[in-house]
Amino acid sequence: MLPLAENSPSLADAALVTPRPESPATANCQLLYFTSSSATEDGAVLAAITDEYSTKEGGASLARIDRQAHAMEPLAIFEGPAVQAYPYFARPRAADPAKEYLYNGPVATHGLNKSSPCLHPASGDLFFVWVREDGCNQLDCVNLHSGLRRQVTEFPADRTVAYCHLDCLGAHLLVALADARVLALGAKRDSNRGVSEAFGRLGLTTRLVEVEVASGASEVRWEDQGWVTHVQYHPQHRDTVLFNREWTWPLGTQRMWLKQRGEPPVQVRRPERPVQFRVSPDLALDDVAHEVWQEDGTAIIYHGMQWDAGDFPEQFVGRAPVNATAPLQEISLPREVVSFYGHFYPSATGDFVITDAVANERGRAQRKGNLISRLDMDWVNGSMRVTPLCESNASWHTQDNHPHPVLSPDESEVLFTSDGSGVRQIYSVPVAP
Repeated sequence: MLPLAENSPSLADAALVTPRPESPATANCQLLYFTSSSATEDGAVLAAITDEYSTKEGGASLARIDRQAHAMEPLAIFEGPAVQAYPYFARPRAADPAKEYLYNGPVATHGLNKSSPCLHPASGDLFFVWVREDGCNQLDCVNLHSGLRRQVTEFPADRTVAYCHLDCLGAHLLVALADARVLALGAKRDSNRGVSEAFGRLGLTTRLVEVEVASGASEVRWEDQGWVTHVQYHPQHRDTVLFNREWTWPLGTQRMWLKQRGEPPVQVRRPERPVQFRVSPDLALDDVAHEVWQEDGTAIIYHGMQWDAGDFPEQFVGRAPVNATAPLQEISLPREVVSFYGHFYPSATGDFVITDAVANERGRAQRKGNLISRLDMDWVNGSMRVTPLCESNASWHTQDNHPHPVLSPDESEVLFTSDGSGVRQIYSVPVAP
């Protein structure tokens, strides 16, 4: 059994290293969303979203970063701001500071969809959606090595694109196309739950569309009655898709779903499914999120929390075998480890997980995770070892400033985003402290 933790304030501060900046300090930059790799297969080149080449506030263009030369070059330039899309709703800043988390920056009716970029690490092909002035969603591909860009296909203006995902061969792209009326619901929302409830009440749908990237030919895999944002192919084939129903209550049982080709969706976490290691009074009342595939395809890794657990949430890492009859495995962070809202990204075999949720005393006072940490998981005995690697010191203001840590292709480094310096930059830190 692993020892519980290595994060008493003195030990955590002594063990921390200084992360390496990967992007220039002269421009705001960020990684792609964490369901996509941001690095080429050899780890030498990064794909980044940046405002360096845009002329307006909130501008978002795509760039490549040569890590050895420490040089950034543009791939696709948009003057900005980025287009309205999940989770970038057309919403003004809140007068009530408690509602400021709903604000995710300025948006426009055309430009880059910041949620959409998806990289194929082996080829360097970067796929992304941008909205033209006629309102259509155009899917393009630009190569990180050659810089060559081409149009793949387009989607109608009455649909909005959330996240996209490539299959293991880089030959097909799965796109979540929700009814665009959800954007108005998101802009006016008083709560996240209200958006999904209105989505259902209005009879809106999400089309899950599969695109053959060589030809641009597309087909609707299925049309879902929920508001789907995260979609992920199985790591080894296209027949199984992991997806979510966004902000659908109760989150503990209604968020995560698996869809086999030709079969109805199946809940990943449902009340009758047994759970090992952790006892939950009610699975439905746990707040679960940020589900991703274990790279070998045998399980799904997710995290969850109970908010009413005292000074800070009770947080756990879960593992759901693809075999629906096998029990869930859920391991709580040791209670002496302070943590808040965050993201959890697994290694290929799930033996360790990287997170931005853990806090030292400074983070605890600010009520936010401020450390990038490694969680070594013991799935046999139900324990974990928590090892802080470095400070992230991200503000967590707007989606762009979430650290969203991911592993490099060889799993030797953690890549993450932080605006702790006053400029939003991409950083790296070794996985082994």
